[in-house]
Amino acid sequence: MTLPRLPAVRLEHLLGAALALVALLALWPWIAPEAGSAPRLDKPAPPPPQIAPLPPQSAFSAIVDRPLFSPTRRPPPGARSSGTAAGLESRYQLLGLVVSDSVQRAWLADGARHFELGLGDKLDGWTVAKIEQDRLVLTSPAGEAVLGLRRPAEEGAAKDLPKPQ
Repeated sequence: MTLPRLPAVRLEHLLGAALALVALLALWPWIAPEAGSAPRLDKPAPPPPQIAPLPPQSAFSAIVDRPLFSPTRRPPPGARSSGTAAGLESRYQLLGLVVSDSVQRAWLADGARHFELGLGDKLDGWTVAKIEQDRLVLTSPAGEAVLGLRRPAEEGAAKDLPKPQ
């Protein structure tokens, strides 16, 4: 009795098997579940780290009083502190106000950054005291500051426009 002959293993068969094995190994990270990737339910997640509170802005007054990059270590003449009402008015622009029975919001701009404030919100150590139809009143231990809505003519936008005839 003769045994049936097995087909001869050809080179193409070996190369095909090697290619399939390489493809499987290349795809393995995407098709096999990652060990330990499932969240463990027996341990709660650790709490987020606590961030230390920042000191008050007045603690940094020496930086304003003695600027590091000034040769005399004195502020330039005419420089205004942002802690004053004049500094607040020159830094922020009041863009708009919403005043109704239930909502009182003010929209401000600080350069390209736009944000909104409500009653009691803080802005550079100032607290929003009142939001009226045409102005925003801020208070601080240094006093009171008022940011008013500006008309286009005050900003210089309408000065260059020709008058209608």
